[in-house]
Amino acid sequence: MTGAARLSTILLQRARILQYSASWLSAPALPKLGVVEHYSWLSQQEGGDVSVGQRERSYSSAAPSAAYTARNYASNIAEYNRKLIEINNSRRAYLMRDIYEDMQIDGVQPVRDTFHTLISGCMKGDRLQDVMYFFEEMKAMGLAPDVAIYNSVILSCGRCNQIDHAFQVAEEMESNGIPPKHRTFLALLKSCGIAGRVDEAYGVVRRMAASGLTLNSSCYCALIMAYKNRKPVNEDTFHKIFELLEQSKGCEAGSAESEGREDFEEELASLVTGGDIQPTRSYVNRRFTVYYAALQACSELGNATAAKAVIEMLEQSGQQIDASALTELVKCHIAQGHPETAVSEFDKFVESGKNPTLNLYITLIQGCLTKPNASRLASANRLLQQMAERGYFLNTVLGSNLLTLASNDNGGDFSTANCIWDMMQNRNLRASFRAASAYYNGLQRHKVPEDDARLAGARELVSRNERRYNWTSGAQAQTQTGSDQGVDQDAEHETEHVSQDTTEPGYEQVDQSVSAMT
Repeated sequence: MTGAARLSTILLQRARILQYSASWLSAPALPKLGVVEHYSWLSQQEGGDVSVGQRERSYSSAAPSAAYTARNYASNIAEYNRKLIEINNSRRAYLMRDIYEDMQIDGVQPVRDTFHTLISGCMKGDRLQDVMYFFEEMKAMGLAPDVAIYNSVILSCGRCNQIDHAFQVAEEMESNGIPPKHRTFLALLKSCGIAGRVDEAYGVVRRMAASGLTLNSSCYCALIMAYKNRKPVNEDTFHKIFELLEQSKGCEAGSAESEGREDFEEELASLVTGGDIQPTRSYVNRRFTVYYAALQACSELGNATAAKAVIEMLEQSGQQIDASALTELVKCHIAQGHPETAVSEFDKFVESGKNPTLNLYITLIQGCLTKPNASRLASANRLLQQMAERGYFLNTVLGSNLLTLASNDNGGDFSTANCIWDMMQNRNLRASFRAASAYYNGLQRHKVPEDDARLAGARELVSRNERRYNWTSGAQAQTQTGSDQGVDQDAEHETEHVSQDTTEPGYEQVDQSVSAMT
């Protein structure tokens, strides 16, 4: 843009501001009235009435309305802290910043406990940007972070694979005169484990030894994770894992020192020690923490031989294999493409009188349905019946996932998919649109009679979702045409508005003066 054009733009903007200012000054002065009287005064000036909805959107009165009071969830720091704890426990970290902004709007000053809850909640949700935002806000308000805050920030950086930033926060902690505690080193070890930095992890171990601290089971889990995530993976990786298992025998289950903020620190410890090794929907024996970490490393690397060696070491130590350890062994066999071997291991486990968990059942069924054949489908159907006999049931997510996999049966009798569908219908669970569509297409491929109850139910569910989300081809075409017409009308309206703005009175004189100046 040339200098003359820029000057012309500036003068046009100033002329518009002067014109609007003159029209505002010529208007009658606003009387000092209340909310209701002010709306009635506007109604008299404009010759109309103001709707009730517009009145309810005004919160400028001294006494808040009943609707605003009912909608406002907190008004002081105690209520805000209570609400933040509820959000933290429900793992909805994406709402933390919104609540903090509401606190600022209401003029509520956050305290140290508020930032503890904010940072811990964002740490569990892996929201590093929000963690650093609250960390800087805390320091800007004059609140010095304590060791618990530093530990959570370090762990949050590690969980988001920002290992260098984690060490920078640790250096800042030491520069501020706060000595690192055992869980500080544990958070650094976890960060190194996620990033696969073995050398840095052993550097942290040497610093722990210099500080007079010993390794516990959680530290050995972090070291095993570091070898698991290090690239490339070779035979030396599993040898190092076995060495760490031997070294971990006789170590303590956790740190015995007290570092303040026990409730917050226990949450941090559970994230560090059990965040990546604790299987869902099953019981975990904390004495087997290192063995769980080694088994998970073997399962993710797909080495069933190494997993069997870990189980042998577990049995040699005088312990018995549990369902969580067997789940990791089953995952190894499934990763290698041998779900039949996994089913045989499961049968031996059940025959020994031990109780399987829901997670073990789901892992086996998913493995049998991934690449289905006649024997695998029969095993999946048998496992589903055993699961129902033991009192386990499917929820909407698990049922939809299994139904989608079972609907890929092209050569079988489709009995596995029907079994999953019946189990969901018995609990009045509605399958997802993807699962219902796959099941409906599978029924059509198997030429089920039109009066079949399952076919009618699947057809009704699919048609309901199509009407709800407008996924039919004709409706999509109409929607696209309507949106294109709306865009054209908006473009025409914008062009007309620009032409009207450029032809307002007074702009010809400005253009003439600019041309004379240039």
